[in-house]
Amino acid sequence: MAVALAAVAAAVAGAGCSGTGQPGARAKGPEAARRVVSPSVPAAPAPCRPGWSVAPGAVPAGDHWDRLAAIAGSASDDVWAVGDRLPDPRHVFPLLEHWDGRRWAYYAGASLGGRQAWLTSVAAPTSRDVWAVGNFDSAGPVPPAPLIEHWNGRSGSLQPTHALTRLKTVLPQTLASVAALAPNDVWVLGTPGSNSSDVYLHWNGSSWKLFRGPNIRPHFGTAAMQVIATDRRGHFWAAGGWMRGYSEAAVPGGGAVERWNGRQWEVDRHAAWRKPLTMVAPVAPDDVWAITGGSFTTDGTHGISPVQVLHWNGSTWKIELSFREATPVYLTGLAALSADDAYVIGQNTSTKHPFSKHWDGNRWRTVPLEPAEHMRRPGSIEYGSLNVAVTSDGSVAALHAKGLTDRTNFLWLRCQHEPGG
Repeated sequence: MAVALAAVAAAVAGAGCSGTGQPGARAKGPEAARRVVSPSVPAAPAPCRPGWSVAPGAVPAGDHWDRLAAIAGSASDDVWAVGDRLPDPRHVFPLLEHWDGRRWAYYAGASLGGRQAWLTSVAAPTSRDVWAVGNFDSAGPVPPAPLIEHWNGRSGSLQPTHALTRLKTVLPQTLASVAALAPNDVWVLGTPGSNSSDVYLHWNGSSWKLFRGPNIRPHFGTAAMQVIATDRRGHFWAAGGWMRGYSEAAVPGGGAVERWNGRQWEVDRHAAWRKPLTMVAPVAPDDVWAITGGSFTTDGTHGISPVQVLHWNGSTWKIELSFREATPVYLTGLAALSADDAYVIGQNTSTKHPFSKHWDGNRWRTVPLEPAEHMRRPGSIEYGSLNVAVTSDGSVAALHAKGLTDRTNFLWLRCQHEPGG
């Protein structure tokens, strides 16, 4: 749906850009939570306990549906997970949960003025600097609009998106991803309308500035970057690709990597791949992990196979893990600390069994996604949320959250100084 960006910005502003969304406040209507707890980092940091922590999810009681789409954190006792919650089948609102090393707490987020919305990505470089992005739902004549929330350690606020009005013909239909290195260095990726390049928004600590991404769209087809990320040396990366043709007739074109050079986003021509890239986990310019295949979104969502895990050594890509096309796999997370230390997490879409694998430089080893005493009964089906991330202090956090029946969060931690495994 194409609408003027001025209307998009006005819709966001009208939704309460100056609202603070104080934790503990009670909203009215379906947006209200039964129990809202202020996220906090304890005065005494919780010690990192490697392995599994099994704890109730912090979703409000009685919700019809809850889904966590992404996680990030500054440490093993400061992990955020975001997504969406449906208090009933007709309403959807952002879901934010916080782990303080001992329990999960639900945070209602900034006040949305009653508008429905959902979150797709989160970045948390410190406990007092958390960014989440997503989208407002359409409401009658009011079109969908981008959503950016910020938590400063005390309160949450909606961020204005007025910078988008500078490109009158571009509509970011979705704010897909966010990455941050510091309170004055935050990037947000917006996927484009079908006839535009990607949109990047940068926060410098006082204002947002908009940048067009390189136009990688083929003459006959569509293109979009899928995710933005930071490496451990302070660089920003984005990955995506293009499809040849449109809609159901489209076929995979190629994969692209873009990097911020300090002035603009540019395509790394050497890092092209033969199919679209759907995830990226950069460690350094000569150490980048990516996933090709799976769910790729441009003018629609395309299923691409086979699903493969790739590694870039600075000059070439190497396929480190490949799932057979006959194996229905949906990868939902990728994280890496080095060329010899990477994780993927996902689900077999046929059996609904979740899985996680770790690369130690020699082989892939399965990491169980639940403690043995909590493993699901054979043959049972339970949809859940799956993701993995490296926290700012170098810990690894993997989340398997069951959101339909028992609403349990299984958080797996590999502590900062713990050897790989």
